[in-house]
Amino acid sequence: MKDFVRSVFDATVQIPKGRVSTYGDIAIALGDVAASRIVGVILARNPRPIVVPCHRVVYSNGEVGWYGGKGRGAERKRELLSKEGVRIKDGRIENFDSVRFADFKIDPMLKDLRREQDAMSRKVVERDDFGKMKFIAGLDVSYADDDAFAAMVLYDCSEDAVVDRKTIRRKATFPYIPSYLAFREIPVLADLIDGRKDTVYLVDGQGVLHPRGFGIASHIGVAFDIPTIGVAKSLLCGVIEKEEAKKSPIRLEGDLKGYLVRQSGKHPLYVSVGHRVSLESAASVVEKLLDKGKVNPLQEAHRLANDARKSALNTEAAKG
Repeated sequence: MKDFVRSVFDATVQIPKGRVSTYGDIAIALGDVAASRIVGVILARNPRPIVVPCHRVVYSNGEVGWYGGKGRGAERKRELLSKEGVRIKDGRIENFDSVRFADFKIDPMLKDLRREQDAMSRKVVERDDFGKMKFIAGLDVSYADDDAFAAMVLYDCSEDAVVDRKTIRRKATFPYIPSYLAFREIPVLADLIDGRKDTVYLVDGQGVLHPRGFGIASHIGVAFDIPTIGVAKSLLCGVIEKEEAKKSPIRLEGDLKGYLVRQSGKHPLYVSVGHRVSLESAASVVEKLLDKGKVNPLQEAHRLANDARKSALNTEAAKG
């Protein structure tokens, strides 16, 4: 996969002296305005200011903004822009439209990734195609910046017991961009997915209940050809029929694409097809796991990933 961070820097270098661009302009050049926020995060961590002239990147309303992170460097940024001939008044660029640059010559990599997702989405199977469900595996990832701690917890349905736990630590090489989560997490999770027979995987994220109909649960399912269910903590799209119900259909453009499933006293979960599992089976699996006394491998994976992160960071802090 192409280096997104390097692409942001390559775009920034193209902004001429005396001109400015916005975080959104760079994101659009890379293929999706949804990346605007992460463009700002990357430039705030720029290790080579001036060489990579991040002072030339401003807000879409013409405000100069910060330099080197929120709350820092505003005066220095105004000074650098003024020396290059950019006129500023009350913290805003004067004649903003006339000095705004957006003619980037750069690969729109996010468009390429969307095309890849669109092609893969046509392979999603929304019916039961998993044989016997002997095991349910929960997958989750916890982060400390770009340090990713992934966990897999394997639950034996007949024994009602966890029979395996695994964690792995990897450096996430792709940033978090809304609706591109799979490209960040799949390289981290890959070594935990062994394709064990008679196993359905619960993934912390959306399946087909997604703006492009292809969330991380579907992406993982198709990429590894494994049965998956999307179990998300927040709703990206769709209309819930009965907000306060214990279980409610969620429709997307009129089509049934998910279920809200609620455990008493806890936040609801949003369940959808990942791959090779029907929606009714997906909702049934999650409902049963939420029954009092049942082991929930996805919750266990969430806890295990967080514990692995905390343990590693505490150990590193103790070493100084």
